[in-house]
Amino acid sequence: MTEEERKIRIRDVNDVLELIGSRWRGPILSYLCESPKRFSELKNTLGGITPRILIKELRYLEMNKMVYSEKSTIAGNSVVYGLTQHGESIEPVIIAIHNWAKEHREIVLSND
Repeated sequence: MTEEERKIRIRDVNDVLELIGSRWRGPILSYLCESPKRFSELKNTLGGITPRILIKELRYLEMNKMVYSEKSTIAGNSVVYGLTQHGESIEPVIIAIHNWAKEHREIVLSND
């Protein structure tokens, strides 16, 4: 690997970790991989997140073209959030992180 390729790789990893590495963004994206969710569903499922922080994180993800929002036609004035087409491309990464985390947890918790 050349020095330039190494720098690009490090930059790209930093970009992804900035995008999904906050306390809440990864879990938000993971939950939205299932299907679009109302704000209240996100808040209740994530547990511990304040409405202010959830709004801030959703706006960040919208700004980065990962999430869209739209007024719900079914549930009154609620807003529904879902993954954009680009956001859907994160699902294999989320699955890989989940699988690696399970394996890592087993190794760390083993008595070896």
